[in-house]
Amino acid sequence: MKLRHVIIYVYNSFNDPLFKGNLLLFLQHVGRQQPDLRLHLITYEQQDYALSEEQAAHVRADLATYNIEWHPLQWHSGSFKLLKKAYDLLVGFLLVLKLRIGVGARSISGLGTVAGSFAFMMAKVLGLRYYGYQYEPHSEFMLDCNVWPESSLAYRGLHYMERLSGMHADILSTGTVHMVRRMQEWGTPAKVYKLPSCIDENKIFFRPEGRDRIRAKYNIPAQKQVILYLGKFGGIYYDREIAVLFREFYRQNPALFFLIVSPDAPAHIAGLMQAEGLPETSYTITRSPYEQVQDYISAADFGVVAVPSQPSQKFRSPIKVGEYLCCGLPYLVCAGVSEDDLVAEKYGVGVVVSSFTQAEAVRVYPQVAQLLATDKEALRRKCRQAGIEYRGLSQYLPTVDTIFAQL
Repeated sequence: MKLRHVIIYVYNSFNDPLFKGNLLLFLQHVGRQQPDLRLHLITYEQQDYALSEEQAAHVRADLATYNIEWHPLQWHSGSFKLLKKAYDLLVGFLLVLKLRIGVGARSISGLGTVAGSFAFMMAKVLGLRYYGYQYEPHSEFMLDCNVWPESSLAYRGLHYMERLSGMHADILSTGTVHMVRRMQEWGTPAKVYKLPSCIDENKIFFRPEGRDRIRAKYNIPAQKQVILYLGKFGGIYYDREIAVLFREFYRQNPALFFLIVSPDAPAHIAGLMQAEGLPETSYTITRSPYEQVQDYISAADFGVVAVPSQPSQKFRSPIKVGEYLCCGLPYLVCAGVSEDDLVAEKYGVGVVVSSFTQAEAVRVYPQVAQLLATDKEALRRKCRQAGIEYRGLSQYLPTVDTIFAQL
């Protein structure tokens, strides 16, 4: 049997949920289903996701059972960022060159458009087929959210590479019908597939014991209604606006409790809540390893997605809504974010706002209150069914098989 060696280039750490809860699921699947496939996973390890030697050895052994060989590199940031990115690119290129010559790798895939741009350049230099996984206009996200000005080198460089790689890829997969249509309008010769961030519905589900554990840990009474925010603050997410939303919901119902699970500095988040006048007894701030996230979702009664309503956001495919729904949690989302707003209204499992403002919070709170008052068991079943149909892993495995059979 002739082996097909494919490089998976990820500019994230192995333990980063963006990789671990997303692309890794597909790699494990094809590693089992296509015995002639050998995957070479390149990651860039950050201090925030550091693994001990014992943990890294366990990861390496586990990946080997899926015919995946792991090549962890070190991620650099801070001062002289462009130089450090150039260095990361050079080290990655040398490793890809080694795999091209040593094992005869014939294809490379990049996660997202930052890693994807790096992988695309390597593919063109080394004569590899290129597959852009989770192809999205990240430069437009950063522009719309005022993180990068249009005149910045970061925006102009990535925007150029996104267009170039999209028009010269062999295969692209993207999370929404909106991006599929854009690529068709651009006339890319690449094969384009809809492949959103998916949830393994056999592993992500409501856990009553998790609900009890988290509520006991933070002294949340069983009857208390809990609003969950899971994720980052600022950047391409709302920041102060999250506290504004919570303030208005609290004014409508002072019995609510806000559970905030974020990798960001607790002092920053607490400052936002205090600035909006939320009493410290009305919220808690914590963080969680990815493996325990579903316990926090299970502990809540309603979830929040804090992606602003901007023109580019319809192209995003955040994983959060799939996790919420498969754990039986209804949610609030801004209009025009991925297809999350469409799913909320189609299945009756969410509330759609135009923005996180005082007026919008007051307008939609009756809808939130109605979902909070709905029979919990019936609502969880309804949400989970919607989650499986929208983002269930089983729905998209045939697409994954089709893509990797071509690499």
